[in-house]
Amino acid sequence: MTTSHPPDEQDIRQRVDVLVEAVRNRDLDTIKTVFAPELVSYDIQPPLQHLGAEAKWRNWTDVFATYQTIGYQVHDLSVLVDGDLAVVHSLNQIDGTLGNGARNQYWLRWTACFRRQDGDWLIAHDHVSVPTEFPSGRSVLDLEP
Repeated sequence: MTTSHPPDEQDIRQRVDVLVEAVRNRDLDTIKTVFAPELVSYDIQPPLQHLGAEAKWRNWTDVFATYQTIGYQVHDLSVLVDGDLAVVHSLNQIDGTLGNGARNQYWLRWTACFRRQDGDWLIAHDHVSVPTEFPSGRSVLDLEP
């Protein structure tokens, strides 16, 4: 899906690329440049809501502490822009080697709202989730697109 604002869409796609590369490189300083200070995040780990960019940074710190090696990919990125707001969504894959040596790989769903702030596109809200199997109440991590 595309938008009628190609330059803004390209800027946002580049910001997503910066985030992905920073995750792969465990570069928390660069990750910090992508999120708005007043971020609201519905991340994959508890609690239900993380308020402020610092909470999101702590989540990434936890991810980096969990994985010895980490890979991250964004698939089917959709970008819609309207003025100073944009919405993106994609299916993302995280994979790597955990601290105990086990390999881990799963897909997750990502939606983010960007806001242009002082000329930069920053993530003001994001939502990361995995499907849940209702009868067991467990997350389903073996699905593929």
